[in-house]
Amino acid sequence: MAPPNHGDDTRIIDIRRQEIGFSVLDDLRRQLRPGDGKEKKMPTLLLYDEKGLKLFEDITYLDEYYPTKAEIEVLEAYADHLAERIQSGSRLIELGSGNLRKVNILLQALERAHKDVDYFALDLSLPELERTLLAVPKGIYEHVRCYGLHGTYDDGLEWLKKPENISRPKCILSLGSSIGNFNRQEAAEFLKSFTQVMSERDSMLIGVDACQDKDKVFHAYNDKEGKTHEFIRNGLTNANAILGKEVFKQEDWEVIGEYDSAAARHQVFYSAVRDMDIEGVHFQTGERVRVEESYKYSALQSSQLWQDAGLAPRAIFGNGPGDYRTYIFRVF
Repeated sequence: MAPPNHGDDTRIIDIRRQEIGFSVLDDLRRQLRPGDGKEKKMPTLLLYDEKGLKLFEDITYLDEYYPTKAEIEVLEAYADHLAERIQSGSRLIELGSGNLRKVNILLQALERAHKDVDYFALDLSLPELERTLLAVPKGIYEHVRCYGLHGTYDDGLEWLKKPENISRPKCILSLGSSIGNFNRQEAAEFLKSFTQVMSERDSMLIGVDACQDKDKVFHAYNDKEGKTHEFIRNGLTNANAILGKEVFKQEDWEVIGEYDSAAARHQVFYSAVRDMDIEGVHFQTGERVRVEESYKYSALQSSQLWQDAGLAPRAIFGNGPGDYRTYIFRVF
């Protein structure tokens, strides 16, 4: 039996191979200078500093933001079925954990099943990890132990490759339809990279936004309160903090969100409201800089993704309207 949690922050393991700020800074400078006539971008990670994470949590409670509600519906309906498919003695590693609101439903199911597991929340924000672990319910877990991993996805992958980790049975979690933040090729490559640390006894649990209603998707990312655009604008503030000076002025940029029907994705841009030069990069009036995209997956697109990633679905669980699915996989 695993010992109960005591709520101390010594359970956070620093797995960073370099300071996250320097990594994002390098990406920022590189993506603003793409060359070959390609579009300028800014790293999506800019959105997820401490303030951004809090803003995003607020977004998940908005009426228009359906993905979180849909995923909770699936987890509440099928958590016990999912727990049955996770081996006792496993390590659960959640990629980009955020708070415990969703995964706690699964952890409680594992507790009911008396399965001894170690849950590791991976996040690049140390304050968010501290807040997450402090929110672990006290006195209800005897079989579940909770830890934090402070680092990026790449740091998490390298940590999993260590002999003491790769030898343990594991379930890798990607909840919150976060796989949709990669383009389709990148998503397959990202998932495939984690199959390197999986054996036949291991599993992967992935939440996928399957909504094909363009109006529903648009309003989820362009809410009437303007909370999502506030979240996007905070990325400019974070970029200034990382650069160490204010070069991206809020009044110089408009936030544009739109649904791209051809690609089945929602996309967000910063649009320059005047000609300007920033960090040696010229921006023309109306020029767009891509900062975020969220791909939606039909059943056919999902099947192609799993095939490209080398994953074989063991079970599929969906919500009532059928616009959100949670998959559990093994490698093939």
